[in-house]
Amino acid sequence: MTEFENPVSVIYKCTEELKALSETEKVELRVELEAKKKENFQLVADAAMKEYEEKYNRDVFPVDEYWVYMVADYGATGEGSTHCLYLTQALPYGDDFTEDNRYVPINSKQYRAVREFHEKFGTWMLGGLRFLSKEDFFTEYAYYIPPVMMKLSNKNCYKTFYTEVHYNFS
Repeated sequence: MTEFENPVSVIYKCTEELKALSETEKVELRVELEAKKKENFQLVADAAMKEYEEKYNRDVFPVDEYWVYMVADYGATGEGSTHCLYLTQALPYGDDFTEDNRYVPINSKQYRAVREFHEKFGTWMLGGLRFLSKEDFFTEYAYYIPPVMMKLSNKNCYKTFYTEVHYNFS
């Protein structure tokens, strides 16, 4: 695509080219795209974990903490501000295991958490994704978290929480 080419015509052109692929080529393309998606999730997880390491001076989540606390903030002039919060146990499933071993996941907890975050909020919000400690999550973002989640924060129970808040004053 050139700088001034109409994006709609490019999409149409690509659509026609995709239609022309054989079934084998389509399968190969899906496999390649899925591998790229996994690679990108791992890159996001690594970057967020690096920031976590620098902030908290530790390279893993606390052993006694079962949940992963994530936030992404986006703001742009004229577009407002969006805040996405996600709390998950990032439990393994599906292709997190090999055929030979269905007990030990091959994907990291960070990867699984990023994958879940992406499922809820999409690709755009991955750009600002950060892992937080439990204390920072419930302190810095308390005004976005319902009281029931605050009460459950120290309870050992299965819980998943997510919210997206967007506001624009223009």
